[in-house]
Amino acid sequence: METKAKIIETLERLQHFFEEHNVGGWPQRTKKAIQQIQAGHDSKASLNDYVGVGMGSLIDLYICADNGHSLTEGEEETNKQLETLSTEILTIKQALR
Repeated sequence: METKAKIIETLERLQHFFEEHNVGGWPQRTKKAIQQIQAGHDSKASLNDYVGVGMGSLIDLYICADNGHSLTEGEEETNKQLETLSTEILTIKQALR
């Protein structure tokens, strides 16, 4: 699959995940990244902005009812899904030059 298409497909899966679990701010942040990449912006720069660093970054997220998130499965399983999706987008980002 073409890299740009793979990035968009993975981001769309993340967007759906965030919407499904009511993770505030991230569906819109994901939509913005998708739109930037579709518009031809530099994919690596867009993903760097999307992923972020430190507190509030993609890898800092934890899905749980205490954070106001909706859980369709157990907390552990839900966060494993998030970890899988996050790793996928981070792997794609690392491969970009």
